[in-house]
Amino acid sequence: MGVDATHRKPKVPVVVIVGMGPKGLYCFESLIAEFRSHPLPSGLEVAIFNKGGQFGASPVYDTGQPSYLLSNVRVKELDLWDVSDPTKPDGPGFIRWYNTQYLPSEPVDPETYPPRAVVGRYLVHGFQGIMSRLPRGVRVSTLNAEVTDIVPAAGGYHVKYRDSAGVRHAIVADKVMLSTGHTATLPARRERYYQDFADRHPGTVFVPHAYPVEERMSVIPAGACVAMKGVGLTFIDAVLALTEGRGGYFKRMANGRLAYRMSGREPKSIIPFCRTGLPIVPKPWDYPSTFRPLTYVTAARLKALRKRARGGKLDLVENIWPLVELDMELRYYRTAMRDPGDRRALEECGDNARSMRQVIGAFLAAHPEVEPFDYRRILDPTSGRRFETGMQYHRFIERYLRREIEHARHGLASSPARAAVSMWFEIRATLKPFVAYGGLTSRSHRLLIEHLFPLFKRVVFGPPLVNIEKVLALHTAGLLDFSVARNPQVATDHASGCFELTTSSPASASAHAEILVDARYPTIEISRDESPLYQRLRDRGMIREFTNISTSATYATGAIDMSREHHHVIDQNGEVNSDIAVCGAPTEGNLIGNFVISRDGYAAVWARNTLAQLREDG
Repeated sequence: MGVDATHRKPKVPVVVIVGMGPKGLYCFESLIAEFRSHPLPSGLEVAIFNKGGQFGASPVYDTGQPSYLLSNVRVKELDLWDVSDPTKPDGPGFIRWYNTQYLPSEPVDPETYPPRAVVGRYLVHGFQGIMSRLPRGVRVSTLNAEVTDIVPAAGGYHVKYRDSAGVRHAIVADKVMLSTGHTATLPARRERYYQDFADRHPGTVFVPHAYPVEERMSVIPAGACVAMKGVGLTFIDAVLALTEGRGGYFKRMANGRLAYRMSGREPKSIIPFCRTGLPIVPKPWDYPSTFRPLTYVTAARLKALRKRARGGKLDLVENIWPLVELDMELRYYRTAMRDPGDRRALEECGDNARSMRQVIGAFLAAHPEVEPFDYRRILDPTSGRRFETGMQYHRFIERYLRREIEHARHGLASSPARAAVSMWFEIRATLKPFVAYGGLTSRSHRLLIEHLFPLFKRVVFGPPLVNIEKVLALHTAGLLDFSVARNPQVATDHASGCFELTTSSPASASAHAEILVDARYPTIEISRDESPLYQRLRDRGMIREFTNISTSATYATGAIDMSREHHHVIDQNGEVNSDIAVCGAPTEGNLIGNFVISRDGYAAVWARNTLAQLREDG
């Protein structure tokens, strides 16, 4: 006898979230909040996968990492809850949580940069808070496991995974969120060559990835010469692991500077190098935390330009960069003008560039001591300089670091040039929607991602001041050698078993190292991602890389291709899969600015859409 369909128990839908770092956490929180407001009659099952078991904290915010690894975000900017919707249950902001958890003798300073491990504990606390107040009808499973494949099947998808003991399992899911964060890429030909060279020579080591720094740097013996590719945030973490992480310590001297005291377990020397040869610089104490208004790079102006652009694609050089220069120039002279009357005349120009430059011209004529605006001096302080020897360049870097530390201490108001380039903070945010989904020509997209972003990142999105003070202290202690920092050739010397670095500027500079470390933050290249999950999804044609196609060129961004609003993955045939969505790091290159802990509005969009689809399917 058949069962009356009206009395059949409805199937409970299953949503899988792969990766429970900050981005996955925001999606989970939004999903639960959306279910609480608009529950499914059938209920909901959520399966959360996270390698390492720290649900809420990605490897970047591992709760067990050393305290000298600092967050690049200030205390006052840390809040994992969606404050835009007052109907959602929230938890404590970071400041209240920290003061309650740690009971400091004085409340935590909102301007400080906390250790990343402490931020990780806050994220884990947030995850546990969500789990402790799940609404009726929701069941959540947490699995310390690696998802290795997602296979279409009747009634959903088989999500295959390998647990911490290596045992393979599978569950059936209706919807999947890929919030996997950073995963390593397959080695390129040059990296394979370096690894092969190191394997052939005892005592020679190639480290292709710097994270986790304590583990990766542990293979480097005391007294070794270490070459490091990259002089940014990852470089600082790696260097601190080799110094402070090995028992050395920094001491504040009477003159206010930091000095480094060695433990004896450090490398003999650390040789940084990169394309520009310039280290990242510290954030000023008054680094903005909220957006300042832009005058020229505005959404309205960019929309108007896009309407007139060929194929609807903006050209960076022709359409956007002139506006960027105008906003930086305006900020430069707002800071340089000390007289209220001069500033008032400047502000009265509004967005009239011609009037603005007339006012500026009159100001410069009256104040010949003021240097005219030139953003290139900040991006490349070596321009026009000639360095005869590597030691000369090495000493230049010491002076440069001292100067940048002073600029950071005195703040943006003391440096017109710094104030000008700091506008990239707002400019990048305004450009985001116009870059996404191929909004620029392919040539412009490449120029922005591979050239301009790195240049401005170095001078705008740097580390806390104390980290650059530490770099300077290590330079003064003789542990850092910048003599070949400017875009050297890296060859292999089979006779010595060393990596050989030589640079044409200065022409006489060279160095040898037994150890080579790639100390750059890993890029996103979904076509070369080494994780089993993305390899199998690629091989099955379920995902593809997003490529910006223009009439004359193409640009492979490295990002996973996806639909505009809901971030559903797009397969090799161009078909949108509305069951699998993606957020965070795998989208970087198509979208921009994903490598931050702050949340955006996407998690709520995904949660609403996912439950609406499940409600319709049910």
